[in-house]
Amino acid sequence: MSLVLPAWPVVARIWQTVDVDRTVADLGLTPEALPNDDVLGGQGVIVREPDGVPVAILEPSTEGPLAESLARHGEGDAGVYVIPPGGITEARAVGLTLSREAQGPFGRSALVRMQAGSQTAPFTVIVERPAATIER
Repeated sequence: MSLVLPAWPVVARIWQTVDVDRTVADLGLTPEALPNDDVLGGQGVIVREPDGVPVAILEPSTEGPLAESLARHGEGDAGVYVIPPGGITEARAVGLTLSREAQGPFGRSALVRMQAGSQTAPFTVIVERPAATIER
């Protein structure tokens, strides 16, 4: 079953990896530190590709959804952070089932639950409001 989400603004794409430093070196882009993502259980950096959506490159910091997804799917594209105009409240109002709210790299966030049980990529993380790290 595929979930169709409204066309909310994308804050950043998510790239899952076992080694943030290696991935950044391979891309040849300048990284900026990000606060930890307590929703996915990750830590990492953001890179800004010319004329593109920023990419949050994350490696697991806990045995959370990011670690589970990385073990199942390997390194690669892992989803998006989005900001509905009405934040988490709007996401719930359109019928999405969300995980508990927690601090993420772009502010208060919640993970869209796709099905019961395990949660792996592609992730959609709802961000409550923009953070200073994305205002560029």
